[in-house]
Amino acid sequence: MKRYTTKLTAALSTLALAGALSLPTNAAVVLGGADGWEVSYGGFINLFYTQSDFEWIAPDAAGNTSEDSAHLNEGLLPAFHTMTVKSPEVNGLTGTGQITFAVDSSNNKRGRLNKNGTFGTDSNIDMREVFFNVAGDFGTISVGRTLALFGRQSILKDITLFGMGALVGPDGSGTGLGRIGYGYVYPDFRTRLVYQTPDMNGFQLSVGIFDPQEPGGLLGTAAGWFSETDTPQFQAEATFNSAFEGGNFSGWAGFIWQEQEITGSPAGGEGDIETVGWNIGAEVSAEGFGITGQYYDGEALGVILHNSGGGFGFNCHAMGCTEADNDGFYVQASYTFNGTTKIGGGYGESRQDANMTYNIDPHEGSLWTVGVYHDVNSWLKVIAEYGNYDHTILNQKDVDTFSIGGFLLW
Repeated sequence: MKRYTTKLTAALSTLALAGALSLPTNAAVVLGGADGWEVSYGGFINLFYTQSDFEWIAPDAAGNTSEDSAHLNEGLLPAFHTMTVKSPEVNGLTGTGQITFAVDSSNNKRGRLNKNGTFGTDSNIDMREVFFNVAGDFGTISVGRTLALFGRQSILKDITLFGMGALVGPDGSGTGLGRIGYGYVYPDFRTRLVYQTPDMNGFQLSVGIFDPQEPGGLLGTAAGWFSETDTPQFQAEATFNSAFEGGNFSGWAGFIWQEQEITGSPAGGEGDIETVGWNIGAEVSAEGFGITGQYYDGEALGVILHNSGGGFGFNCHAMGCTEADNDGFYVQASYTFNGTTKIGGGYGESRQDANMTYNIDPHEGSLWTVGVYHDVNSWLKVIAEYGNYDHTILNQKDVDTFSIGGFLLW
């Protein structure tokens, strides 16, 4: 179990989220030229102390049924550094480009997959975003790699975004999970071509084609899995934002679809797999109070990572291939004092149904979390958070984690 946990830590430590995608608007450095071009730079760094008590569903490889852990970890977000360029408006068009990379401050990122395909330590720089936008009266065309559409609002609205949330395991290094696998499936940073409509009285629609995902394990394509994808992946998201006296409302809905042909699997099965899913959510805030809720449903979504084969989302057997049913939700509430201190908490679940004929196991993860998130000033944030969680994939029966940490933002 520890070997599996280490691999998953390595996979997800390269996946945690880009935080505020609008970060450059508050960037510390903005350079302008006489020709109207602007270059801005912003980012943040964080670190948490975590104290955890793990209990296992089944004994680990050493026969242990529990383990205590104390580590220094980054939260769900690693350190982010973002550079944005903005063009002057020419013939009604404005261009922007963005490059974001993440730097992991965790000591000796164990189990990291190197560029040569072997495990060990390697460069801790992870490119998250490389994209450009062209905007005009028609809307915005966005090309390149950034956070995917399906599920992105769920993670951006999650209170654990600037906290720790759940941990993959007791051995430290890498980032926390937040609520990934405990209320939503991680959207990931995906290469895509997206069109977004102009803002129409608070309503916007984004539709895009994405580089299709191959079947896989936790670190790219799993051993023994082969597939063909002759169509791209499709995602869409609709959002609506509105202000009312004393508060704001935000609502969203998302969709994902992909088809692929499995041409070989470890169990010898072949067949077509269709990944399809939808989600819906809303957030209301007024007089310092905030309530957020979201739900997702679909097939072959996976519990933690999209499109994972070998029993996580879909599987193939001598009789053919089949998709698992996935769904999940989270609800959370918060109150903000004086505009600087937020106290909040929530509960979420992610579930997968079983299909014993095709060796798809049932899986479930659930997380209770409460936390205090305090802005000391415009550039310093401190956080204290507690979580109680379990996850069948991670062999977790009852885990308690307390974390305390901080962010420097610029």
